[in-house]
Amino acid sequence: MLLPAGLLLALVLLPLEQWPFQISSRALAVSLSWQGIALLALVLLFCMAIPLVFSGLWLLAQRQRVLQRWRAEGDRFLHTAHTGWWQPLLQACGQRLAAQELELIALRERNELFADALDEINDISLQLRRSERRWALALEATGDGIWEWDAEHDQWYFSSRWKSMLGYAEHELADELASWHGLLHPDDLEAVKSQFLQYVQIRPLEGERILALEYRLRHQDGGWRVLVCHGVADRDVSGRVIRVVGAQADVTTQRQFTAELAQAKEEAEAALGHLRRAQQQMIESEKLAALGALVAGVSHEVNTPLGIALTAASTLDTETHTLQQQLEEGHLKKSDLQHYATVARDAATLILRHCDHAAALIRSFKNISVDQTAAVVREFVLGDYLEEILQSLRPTLRKTPHQIALSCPAAIQLRADPSAFTQIINNLVNNAILHAFAPEQAGQIQISVRELSSTVLELRFQDNGRGIEPAARAKVFEPFYTTKRGQGGSGLGMSIVHNLVVAHLKGSIHIEETPGGGACFVIQFPRHGLGSTTQ
Repeated sequence: MLLPAGLLLALVLLPLEQWPFQISSRALAVSLSWQGIALLALVLLFCMAIPLVFSGLWLLAQRQRVLQRWRAEGDRFLHTAHTGWWQPLLQACGQRLAAQELELIALRERNELFADALDEINDISLQLRRSERRWALALEATGDGIWEWDAEHDQWYFSSRWKSMLGYAEHELADELASWHGLLHPDDLEAVKSQFLQYVQIRPLEGERILALEYRLRHQDGGWRVLVCHGVADRDVSGRVIRVVGAQADVTTQRQFTAELAQAKEEAEAALGHLRRAQQQMIESEKLAALGALVAGVSHEVNTPLGIALTAASTLDTETHTLQQQLEEGHLKKSDLQHYATVARDAATLILRHCDHAAALIRSFKNISVDQTAAVVREFVLGDYLEEILQSLRPTLRKTPHQIALSCPAAIQLRADPSAFTQIINNLVNNAILHAFAPEQAGQIQISVRELSSTVLELRFQDNGRGIEPAARAKVFEPFYTTKRGQGGSGLGMSIVHNLVVAHLKGSIHIEETPGGGACFVIQFPRHGLGSTTQ
């Protein structure tokens, strides 16, 4: 109905010349232009849109009326519910719903607690797995075999590593006590049984201790392996054993090394004993050699004053015989008597002086020789004794251009073995004469003693020679080390000095550098409690 009305309206409004088609009178022919086609399309679209618009507006109005009706019905229903006969039923339902809501809240809280506990259990389980893996790796790294005895069921367990230590596969050795006892060395079987049975007795928990065993087990190849076992027991409150778990380690190689080391130690101690005896023999030989040199020097020194005294005595005897002959013949004159008195006085003076000198030499020789041949602990004044030692060395020094000076406080008194000082000074002087100075050099040797404290003394032996090379300084006190091999050096002198200082004097010796050249041996030793030490 709307479509023809719209079309008619469009034709009326358009001029005739703008109609989209032309009607010829001669023939019924209709021609359409493009403007006409567009116009017709617009008219058709307009006619179709108008019903749709009105239909949409009608539907919106119907929806609004339905919503208003529902709202009114709901208000009326609620008013009726609050005032009607089913109000108690609704209140009961509300209370039930509230209780269920509280139960849901409680269930939700318990669910959260359960989730937390489950997470904690998972963490503990993860830690346990890590701990088990850690201990498994640690046991694998140590190479120990594990064993267990379940006392309640009397069951034994031996790990695969425990079996492989003896050359067996997992299935080749049964997990039973008879397998262990069958592999034990016969000499160890009873002792191991006794110790194990004693350990598993009922005892207080406070006295718990670790089971420690060492025994030999037979390897599959027929040899014996030495093993060390450590176990610990799990006990109940009464002290009864529930289970015992232990670890077993193969110490065969260590025990072999220990036996070899013990044998080597015995051999080394025997060699050390031989070395000490040889060292003592060398010391005695050096003492005898020094004593021989001392005898030769003193005999030469004694010969000179005794020769002079003998000459003076011979001259006095001749003069006395002449005087007596003159007296008998009656030709004695006053001048002859005066001449005799002068000769007698001079001869007596010479005899007394040189006899005293010879007596002093003999007395020094006696003291030194006695100290050299017998190590006797006695009290002596250190300065006086060092002077006697130098007195005995003067015959040797007189053959050289070297000079020795001694500086020692007079109040230092010791109770010790004097032979150690004799040997030390002799060896140091001989070492300096042989090594320190050039052939034509007039060397100076200074021996000085001082008190470092009330209990410690220091003796310094210093020369102005060529010094000691740094490379040789560390080897000076080694036995048989010398730079004059084949030229009179044996390499034992300084080694003996070191031994005497350390063993006899209980002191120390070292070498100091001197700014002006030369060498300085510094000996420090305690003042009291010195004595001879048997090597």
